[in-house]
Amino acid sequence: MIRVFLLIVLVVSLLASLRGQDLDPEDVHVTLDQALPIALAKAKRDFPDFENYILASVSPRALKGDPNGLCWEFMWQEKAFLHFRQLRVRVYMRDGLAQSSRQSKGNFQKEHDKQLKSYR
Repeated sequence: MIRVFLLIVLVVSLLASLRGQDLDPEDVHVTLDQALPIALAKAKRDFPDFENYILASVSPRALKGDPNGLCWEFMWQEKAFLHFRQLRVRVYMRDGLAQSSRQSKGNFQKEHDKQLKSYR
């Protein structure tokens, strides 16, 4: 009896999560084909060393608490040291607004250096 109940719960949760992953065409006003040139222009404008990076991934994202909603997230990785430095550009599907950020491993340590030294 318990196995049947657990199986039903598993199937329902699986179906609910699959439904949650669907991208409704009504929410997409900026397609991937339209977003790529926007992301390239934003990255070239914001990052002078952009030619040292290679496009690693593109994915649709919905970030919790982001008032702009769904976005295309483009991630470039540094050619010399993959997975060490990244450039990210988000192009929002609703209006084509683009935001960029740079990330590298060790950001937490650099930002909280004073706090980390006080624990030694």
